[in-house]
Amino acid sequence: MLSLTNFNCILLCYLLYISGSFAAKSKCEICKDVEKNFHEGLKNTAKSNFGGGNTNWEEKSLGKYRFSETRLVEVIENLCQNSEKECHTFVEEYEELVEKYWHSVFAKNKGTDFFLWLCIENVKVCCPENTYGPKCKSCPGGTKSPCGGNGKCDGAGTRSGKGTCSCDTGYHGDMCDSCSDGHYEEVKNETHTICKECDASCKSTCWEAGPKGCDECNDGWKQSEEEGCVDVDECEFDSAKCSEDEYCSNTVGSFYCGKCHSACDGCTQYGADKCRACSEGYTLTDNTCSDVDECSVDANLCAGENRKCVNNPGSYSCSCDEGYIEKEDKCIVKPKGL
Repeated sequence: MLSLTNFNCILLCYLLYISGSFAAKSKCEICKDVEKNFHEGLKNTAKSNFGGGNTNWEEKSLGKYRFSETRLVEVIENLCQNSEKECHTFVEEYEELVEKYWHSVFAKNKGTDFFLWLCIENVKVCCPENTYGPKCKSCPGGTKSPCGGNGKCDGAGTRSGKGTCSCDTGYHGDMCDSCSDGHYEEVKNETHTICKECDASCKSTCWEAGPKGCDECNDGWKQSEEEGCVDVDECEFDSAKCSEDEYCSNTVGSFYCGKCHSACDGCTQYGADKCRACSEGYTLTDNTCSDVDECSVDANLCAGENRKCVNNPGSYSCSCDEGYIEKEDKCIVKPKGL
């Protein structure tokens, strides 16, 4: 049975999910949705007419369907396709402006963009691309390449925001025109700076690509006059960091310790042929530690009636023949029902 506590928890989670899924949109976002649905409505009604059967008479008497009130009503009815409350409120508030656009702009083929006319110039909830704030100021760097082309302008396209630049990875500065640590400047001209990531062998800063461009070598690399920063083989100098039953394996800029093969008592790499010595239960054969078959070496192992020796890797075990079970170190007939 679902307890009241569990029910309240489920209800709370559901409400949080709903609030997250249907977070309130800004007026600019709503206006963009209306503009999108407006053009979708024009597309869906492009081949319609009054449906009376006598199209010639209708066009002469009532005007062409293309610019008719009938078509306008059909378009407006579908401006909020998802039935969002905010959208319907927006359309109710600015329906007269939509009608004004229809009659004074669209019907006269003036070619003015609906988004520009409604959202930017009249309702004034959005701004042109790469402008921001109540007065639609240009983003830093201008509208063609804001933030040096290397970042995003806060509030761009809306009537909000501060217009500050949020730089892409590898860039910094008010105009995102400088390279951050770990990057070097590859190209710079009047409008654009391109920053590339330093080689992994560089500690922090560099002046060109590759290990030769490092100002300082990263941990796990050392300076070479000919090659720049080269990888240090930690295993060659410091293999003692691994325990006795592990081997050291060098990686780029570091190393790791791996477990030796079960046949080995100490090893240089993984494998029964990489052992420093063989573990108990193994013997060295052709430079490889091979399992000793204890059952073959000593026939007296697991002595007793109905008893057999089973070889295992590095050891052996005793078991009873089929139909027998072990009891008090003897193999007896398995009782019925077991």
